Amino acid sequence: MHIRLRQTLKLCVIAALAGCQSAWKTTLLMPPPPAAIAVSNDKINEALLKAGNNHWQIERFLNDAADSHDDEKLAAARWLVANMPGQGFARYELVTKDKKVIPFDPIACGTLAQAQTVLEALEKEHGELDFKVTKFTEDLSVAQADFLTANLNQSLSAWRTNPWCKNMSFQTFCERILPYRGTNEPLSGWREDVLLRLAPLREHWMSENSPSQTVGQSAMAAATAWVAFKDIYYMHPQDQSWSEMCLSKAGRCEDISNVTSFALHAAGVAAASDYVPAWADRDNNHTWDVLLDGNGKGSAGLFNRTLKVYRKNFSPQPDALGSARAKDEPAAPGWLRGDTYSDVTDQYGETVELDRTLEAAPEGHRFAYLCVFNSGDWTPIAWSQVNAEGKAHFSKLRTNVLALPAYFVDGKVKPAGPPVLVSEKSEHRWLDGATEDKKEIEIEIAAVRPDTPDHDTLIARPRLPVKAGAVYTLQSWSNGTWKEVDKAAAPEDGSAVAFAHVPANQLLWLTTPDGKKLERPFTVENGKQVFW
Repeated sequence: MHIRLRQTLKLCVIAALAGCQSAWKTTLLMPPPPAAIAVSNDKINEALLKAGNNHWQIERFLNDAADSHDDEKLAAARWLVANMPGQGFARYELVTKDKKVIPFDPIACGTLAQAQTVLEALEKEHGELDFKVTKFTEDLSVAQADFLTANLNQSLSAWRTNPWCKNMSFQTFCERILPYRGTNEPLSGWREDVLLRLAPLREHWMSENSPSQTVGQSAMAAATAWVAFKDIYYMHPQDQSWSEMCLSKAGRCEDISNVTSFALHAAGVAAASDYVPAWADRDNNHTWDVLLDGNGKGSAGLFNRTLKVYRKNFSPQPDALGSARAKDEPAAPGWLRGDTYSDVTDQYGETVELDRTLEAAPEGHRFAYLCVFNSGDWTPIAWSQVNAEGKAHFSKLRTNVLALPAYFVDGKVKPAGPPVLVSEKSEHRWLDGATEDKKEIEIEIAAVRPDTPDHDTLIARPRLPVKAGAVYTLQSWSNGTWKEVDKAAAPEDGSAVAFAHVPANQLLWLTTPDGKKLERPFTVENGKQVFW
């Protein structure tokens, strides 16, 4: 096989597999790119080895870029390949505790309520079920050279020909325009189709000499008409490809964010997808797109409380836990174990720090977490290393939020101290129940998020009153677990439920058997409930 190479390139072949098999390892040698984004040959070689039998497609992509005699094009191709490890399609399926796949198509059910009914019936038959990634297909193993080359050429054209891109650096181009995927959706070519849809708008942008912010706002507005939010997709955790969304024209926030980012990438606008993995004052999560300024910063309005906001990137980030944790260390919680997100909480307003000496860490665990209460459970959302004295330092935290310090042991959250109310000026309040005071109060139940979206306003009343005749269980958080305080039936007139001997300075939770863990925990402040 003959491989064409530029004079500045050298093909090194290493045979290293046992028996009659051989493995080819390509090293593309080149001068540092003028754009100052140098990618080491080791990174390229690592990617090619991960590509396995598909390495010839990746090599062809790199060699075609080299044959173009375009230094920026080759530098962009190398940057893309070097950052492809870990990028891929995640297939989600409904599985039992022993990983048996249970066929389930929520979209075919018609509505979210109908899908939930079907799921409940399946759980009665098979036990507890959950959506899990059953297969991950890395892009390096399947991406074709033609696909990557088309994406490279179209993204370079957007960067080079659109006047609003003239001040965009090569590094910003690589991170914010060049990537061919949004999240973990199936690979699908989208640039040509999106460019055709944006063509009339682009003519207007060119004629009006529109600035980048105007172009971005216009492209985002156009993309909102391409796919609509549909709540049934809450039960469809697998991200849709562009071609799938062209057919469904509906999805959840992750899908909509991907479509918007496709429009912005195609238009040549520096933008990013920001993400709250778990809200602090309600269940669920959210992702959205933001336009970035010349310094790579940007934010949008937050309509719920959060402890952290993260930004998705294509390349690994030094402040991500995945970059700090060794591979042989205990597993990190879910998405936090990744390495391509960056912490942008401080771009959304004032933040504070929190220092705390925690309970002794389990052997081998050097990371601690701050968790928020979401969907009836504690979800890790921030992380810190724990020093030799057992002290953790959490930085860039949003305030007026309830959090729980914890470790992550054998796939479960292990509390490492009492809950804390993260406050301004780092004047945090720890709900350690130190006082023995108890009170008699009348309390109501919060089944949904509070009415106000104001981050700085404490919520003294929930949206929904108690249900007449329903039996409520009052629990308090004590010594790392929920403990029952009392039970009481709501009066038939629908008035508040009365409880005696309510612990002071502790986190409380009032639930019903049919509450589905959507009730919010609360504290009692001056005789009134304050929900968190």
